[in-house]
Amino acid sequence: MFNLKYILCVTFLVLTSTLAVAAKPTCTSAHGGYCSYRGTVANIYVNAGDTILIYFEEAIPLSETGVAGFTISNGGAAAFKISDNPDFAKMFYSTALAAQASGRAVTLQMHDVQSGYLKFDRIWLAK
Repeated sequence: MFNLKYILCVTFLVLTSTLAVAAKPTCTSAHGGYCSYRGTVANIYVNAGDTILIYFEEAIPLSETGVAGFTISNGGAAAFKISDNPDFAKMFYSTALAAQASGRAVTLQMHDVQSGYLKFDRIWLAK
């Protein structure tokens, strides 16, 4: 027979470990204003129109980006125009793919707006 304490403990650990990774982006006015995201890569998208989109697990409400001074039309992803910095775009894309394939969390920072999305400009890959 299963011990109820054991089942509750395992359930708690599973839920809290999942919730600790999954998050919506947050924004601050500090350091000139920026938004950050820590979580897994829900989807990543590249198109012939020269854009990379990385989708968040949970969209940020559009009003929250105003704290950092940004006005966006889509809070579900962050964007980058490949031609702005092709070397960075390649490194970013490969890092995001590695994170998605391994299920590891990333941290993104976004300091601008690109085509109505937050514009990312750095990525960290968690251990």
